[in-house]
Amino acid sequence: KHPKTGKSFPDVPQSVLAACHAAIGIANEAADFRPESCLINYYKADGKLGLHQDNTEKALTRPIISISLGDDCEFIAGGNKRSDPTQSMILHSGDVLIMSAEHRMCFHGVKRIISDTAPPGLLKNGGRINLTIRQVEK
Repeated sequence: KHPKTGKSFPDVPQSVLAACHAAIGIANEAADFRPESCLINYYKADGKLGLHQDNTEKALTRPIISISLGDDCEFIAGGNKRSDPTQSMILHSGDVLIMSAEHRMCFHGVKRIISDTAPPGLLKNGGRINLTIRQVEK
């Protein structure tokens, strides 16, 4: 439910559900994962997202699935404490990242967007879209 209006959000699109179930199957992850929430973030060329944990849902032991579209980004991930060392990786358009098991609660973020790397014609004004799919309820 929307926190201000109390109205239900639209259902997660079938294409996103299918991608989540395919990723879970390929990764041999929790087969009973229920995608209940899809957060959509848009990053402009100068976009960033500081280190954080995804810890607002009740199902904190369930995987998080991230689908990248558009420009590449430098993704950083560390440990379960903000002060733990981090590692970087480049996420390309079409990449799917699953955070589960001991990595589910790691601090992570987007260090930078790598402009002009999106597949031609994908986003009119460039940038990056990230879909973050979660199971909210236990």
